[in-house]
Amino acid sequence: MNQFADALIAWYEANGRDLPWRRTRDPYAIWVSEIMLQQTQVATALPYYERWLARFPTVESLAAAPEADVLALWQGLGYYRRARMLHDGARTVVANGRFPASCAEWRAIPGVGAYTAGAISSISLGLPEPVVDGNVERVFARVTSSSATGPALNRAAWSWVHQVFDPARADRWNQAVMELGATVCTPRQPACDRCPIAAHCVALAEHRPADFPVRVARAKPTPIEMNSYVVRCAETVLLRQRGADEWWHGLWDFPDAVPDTLAADAAPIGTVRHVVTTHRVTRTVFVATLAANHCSEMPAAELPGVWFRESDLPNLAMPTPARRAWAIATRAPTTLF
Repeated sequence: MNQFADALIAWYEANGRDLPWRRTRDPYAIWVSEIMLQQTQVATALPYYERWLARFPTVESLAAAPEADVLALWQGLGYYRRARMLHDGARTVVANGRFPASCAEWRAIPGVGAYTAGAISSISLGLPEPVVDGNVERVFARVTSSSATGPALNRAAWSWVHQVFDPARADRWNQAVMELGATVCTPRQPACDRCPIAAHCVALAEHRPADFPVRVARAKPTPIEMNSYVVRCAETVLLRQRGADEWWHGLWDFPDAVPDTLAADAAPIGTVRHVVTTHRVTRTVFVATLAANHCSEMPAAELPGVWFRESDLPNLAMPTPARRAWAIATRAPTTLF
């Protein structure tokens, strides 16, 4: 195992990517990066990370921010619950008066699970805590030729890292094994010729690294159709805030239904297709452009939303499909009244 760790860490120190969260021991900055990188590629997360720390440079600044500002800055990253939990976690840290000093204390922070707690504890505090994420699971499955899947794979990977990781160099070992999974031991076409631990890999010895982790057939996404009505009037646009029981809770979106006086004459101008969890959504975009006197005459009770200035949209928290609908609408407006 010493040879395993030595080879892995030496490779990382020579080949690891230069990423901004690797240049700091600030627990807040590392925490932000770990939350953003959950279900998000590094290339996608990088500009968000830099904008986030420019806007919220400290845990205190994040804790004091309104949720609307937090969600607006997060928009485009998806899985908005991560942003809400990070916000809640910041408020908890500020209320406690200090950052957690152990892995167990980090686990008590909202939104921080075993992986995130281990990553922050080892990288920021230098504590001997291992980590397991999707990259580590994949490395484990190939090194051991494990046929485990789902939760069993995760449990087996945790058991493995506790046996093989180097507690004296936990921060570098953790980052090295994750980097290996991200850049060499990739899901498809792993670069085994560049792997520093190839000599320890059972799957490679069996000439079948691509067979691991064992793939589980996924159910086909459920198709769903919905509408988006982009109602514009005198440089304002109608938006509604999504409810607690809906996707994108708390974000601003275009109404999916409007009064009959608008819907009857509206014609579709395009579609937006996207995937949400296990659903494949086709969103048909309609546009209604009202004369100024007409929108002022419409009773507020009949409107499925509130009016915003179009110039406000860049600063609002809106889901990406809504922004795509807006792009379609502004390229091809249709005047109905």
